[in-house]
Amino acid sequence: MDWLSILKDSEKNKNDKLEAVGYIRDILDYGDEPDDKAIEIIDNLAVQATLQDDNDVKESILDAMLEGSKAPEVEKSINLNPIINHLNEFNDECLSYILSMLGNSGNVKYKTIIESYKDNTQLEEDVEEALSELDYRIKKIKKGTLLSDWRRIVKP
Repeated sequence: MDWLSILKDSEKNKNDKLEAVGYIRDILDYGDEPDDKAIEIIDNLAVQATLQDDNDVKESILDAMLEGSKAPEVEKSINLNPIINHLNEFNDECLSYILSMLGNSGNVKYKTIIESYKDNTQLEEDVEEALSELDYRIKKIKKGTLLSDWRRIVKP
């Protein structure tokens, strides 16, 4: 039985699910998966994070997503919509991971979502870091775009 089947199986216990997440975390960390395969895995994890009842399993999934998405192309390409559509179902520990992923995405549309948690005293630092990372990546993208445009213009 593969890791996704284990996470989908409501008959599996918490330890089985945590072990499955650990397995996929190892694949993401050490498996040298190509970016498109890593994105596919992380997108599946995003859906599974919303379907789990246990907060420890959710947190483990979100940790695997965050740590497994360290390649810049992966960070900006993963589909966070399943999670965004269920934000109210996550505790503060899980939201900490989610805020980091939103910031790492470099997607300006997530700024208002991140800012909506600034009044949560448990997440103040996470919000600040996520906004800082988001702003940095937005500027980096704009700068990269401007630089590539400039090179195209001045190139003979």
